[in-house]
Amino acid sequence: MATPAQLTANRANARLSTGPRSAEGRASSSRNSLKFGLTAKAAIIPGEDPAALEGLTAQYLEEFDPVGSVEEHLVQALIRAVWMQQRCDRIEAAYLNARVAALPEGTGHALGVAVIEDAAQGDVLHKIFRRRQAAEREWNRALDSLTRMQGQRFADETEAEATLSPAPPAVNRVRFTDPPQLPVRPAAELPVNLALRL
Repeated sequence: MATPAQLTANRANARLSTGPRSAEGRASSSRNSLKFGLTAKAAIIPGEDPAALEGLTAQYLEEFDPVGSVEEHLVQALIRAVWMQQRCDRIEAAYLNARVAALPEGTGHALGVAVIEDAAQGDVLHKIFRRRQAAEREWNRALDSLTRMQGQRFADETEAEATLSPAPPAVNRVRFTDPPQLPVRPAAELPVNLALRL
C-alpha cells in the first residue's frame, strides 16, 4: 500500500502531465507508435501522395459505379485494400534499400545478405509480407461481395424491366398446307464389285 506522501506526490504529478496541448503536438503524438504505417488508421500517412489516393478512388468509383451505401462501402473497402497493398510495396522497397545501403561497401549479394540479416533481427520483411497478403484477401472478399451484390441488382433490374415492358409482338410464321415437294431423282446405279463378277 502506498504511503500518504506517495499518494500526495502521485496526485501532484498527475496534475502536471496532461500531454500535448496544441493541435500540432496532439497530431504528432498520435503518430508516436507509427513505425511503418501498416496499422495506420489514417488513409494518408506522412510521405504519401493524397492525389494518388484521390485518383485511385475516382478510378474505382467510375469502374464499379456503386448504388447504395452497401455497395459504396464495398468499393471503399476495395480502395483501402489496394492502397494498403501499394503502401506495403513502398515500405518493402524503402526498407530493403535502407538495409542494403547500411551494408559495408562491396558486400557481395547485398540483397541476400540484407534479407538474411532481417530474418535474424526481427523479420520485418515477413511482417510486411503478411500485411500485404491480408490486404489482398480483404480485396478479394470485397470484390466477391460487390460483384455478387451488383449481379443480383442487375438481375433484379432486368426482371423488373421485363415485367413492365409489353410482350413482343407475335412473329409471323408462314404455314404451308402442303409441304413443298422435292424433285425425284432416279437412283444411281450401285457400283459392282469386280471380284463378285468373276
